[in-house]
Amino acid sequence: MERTHFQRALSDFVYDMASGGAICHLTDLGYTVKQIRESLDYPTPYERIQKTVWKHLLDTGVVTPLEQGEAREKVEYVREYDRYGKPSFRRVTVPVSSPEPSSPRLLCRFGLVKYKDPERYREVLEALSPRQAEYIDGLPWGVESVWHRADKRMLEIYHTLERAGLSQGVCFFETGE
Repeated sequence: MERTHFQRALSDFVYDMASGGAICHLTDLGYTVKQIRESLDYPTPYERIQKTVWKHLLDTGVVTPLEQGEAREKVEYVREYDRYGKPSFRRVTVPVSSPEPSSPRLLCRFGLVKYKDPERYREVLEALSPRQAEYIDGLPWGVESVWHRADKRMLEIYHTLERAGLSQGVCFFETGE
């Protein structure tokens, strides 16, 4: 079991060095999952990019679970040296705080619509600009509702859906408590 943790930590470390850091950086710059895949020098599976982007959005508070009070943790591996200089890794969990509940946010149900009503999901994507649709379709939405920070991109998506009469049940604007 200890070997499995080490192998996973080593695999994650190699992935972070090869692609993970670049994926997070490109996500912060506003790239979609498809654009990130096209920009990477190291071949990385699309699903792995999606998961890395989603985790980064969760870690940075851009996306938060519907339950605001839910405590979340981020796992990190810390390199330590024994008295002989031999390195080892120790697993450390660090609490991740949610953004202020009063900050503007959107309640998103794209995953629920995608899996429960694929025809409506296709309608929603067609109403969006190609780049907006690429962003929404590139994220691995689950069936649960999530909060998304009301940044410029998501506000544009919301307003586009609102004008098309498709925001109902898909994306709601909230100003907070």
